[in-house]
Amino acid sequence: MQPRCTLIHAVAVVAAAAALLLPPLAAGQPWPTCDASAGTYKAGSAYESNLRDLAAALRAGAAASPSALFATGTRGVGTADAVYGLLLCRGDLSVSDCYDCGTRVLADVGRVCGGRHGGHAKDVALVYNQCYARFSNKGDFLAATDNAGGETLLISGTNITGGAGVVAAYDRAVTELLAATVRYAVEENPARLFATGQRVGDDARDPGFRNIYSMAQCSPDLPPASCRRCLDGVLARWWEVFPLNGEGARVAGARCYLRSELGVGPFYTGAPMVVLRADKV
Repeated sequence: MQPRCTLIHAVAVVAAAAALLLPPLAAGQPWPTCDASAGTYKAGSAYESNLRDLAAALRAGAAASPSALFATGTRGVGTADAVYGLLLCRGDLSVSDCYDCGTRVLADVGRVCGGRHGGHAKDVALVYNQCYARFSNKGDFLAATDNAGGETLLISGTNITGGAGVVAAYDRAVTELLAATVRYAVEENPARLFATGQRVGDDARDPGFRNIYSMAQCSPDLPPASCRRCLDGVLARWWEVFPLNGEGARVAGARCYLRSELGVGPFYTGAPMVVLRADKV
């Protein structure tokens, strides 16, 4: 999503879902998911100390693993102040950019998700353009092989123009590109479980959606088969949760992440790993 766009942020936690308007993208980060039903903590508490210590450790761990840009960890296990966490940087980032995003997580994790009475939700996910972080007092999401513990859905506030035929063609193009990107991440890049893509359209055939960009990623500790199931599940629900004419959308979770965006340039760095052309599809 481009900074000029207004976003709709829909948070799905277990079976619950909510939607609200966010400010423009550049001002919106992070996009947090807060679940106070798991409990809350106060500023200055042992839980907050463990949380901040873990966030710093995850930043260092992810930046120290350039082949994965990923880290998990715990603090205070066996106590009432146990914290479990995960940090996953976008697979095309440099180590320094991953570290920088981890620094933002460290700065934000104790700031967001505050309640009316001064308590902060213990279960929180933070979504940035460059990384995803999850923290909780329960470690179920670290053992999971899908995003059942919660997902963050982001939707572009802008839509393509055109009639039903144009929208249907656009939906097919997005679906084909996302499916190809998922295949590449799992089959061609199983060590990192990451792929980027681009569909190059034709102005005559595809008015209004010439270039579509995509990304698929799983946490690299997943087996490829589990990654495939997670991403396929997200893709199967794509048009159930997103508008058919939306220019951009993404589903971010602790286990897998899928994104598409219409634009004049990619949201990732480097050449796309997957390229589809309208006249070849």
